[in-house]
Amino acid sequence: MIETEAIVVKIEHDVAYVQADRKSNCSSCSQSSCGTSVLANFFARKTPLYRASNEVGAKVGDRVVVGMNESALFKGTMLLYLFPLLLLFVGAVAGSALAVTADVKDGYSVAGAFIGLATGFLGLKLFSSKMGLGRQFQPVILSRMVDMPVSVVSFAGGLKK
Repeated sequence: MIETEAIVVKIEHDVAYVQADRKSNCSSCSQSSCGTSVLANFFARKTPLYRASNEVGAKVGDRVVVGMNESALFKGTMLLYLFPLLLLFVGAVAGSALAVTADVKDGYSVAGAFIGLATGFLGLKLFSSKMGLGRQFQPVILSRMVDMPVSVVSFAGGLKK
């Protein structure tokens, strides 16, 4: 289970909309020379809301731990990257096969690749909307942060002077 902390922003029945902080892969994003931080700031958007099953009864404003199954995340990622790419190649091969003469073979191949890629993205959009409704692919609120046990360390000898 992949877990992250989030804040509950909105509640609808047994579904909570949470906002998770975006985390960087490195700790040096404050450096101005980092190309990744420049791109992240350029494309920075409002932090997205994620829909999560609210089985713990979290309320608006609660800090929660949200989890998602690793296999579902892996399947979704593979589908997101491989499906459009596969249809791009199928479109290119089909376009090449449909070419009437050798002079237009490259043009047909490029057109077929674009058509295949567009079809892949449209198909992915339709399929992912249906797939996202499945329980396996839904993030779940695992616990509220106030429910997390706090470990207290005590010293028997006290502080030394």
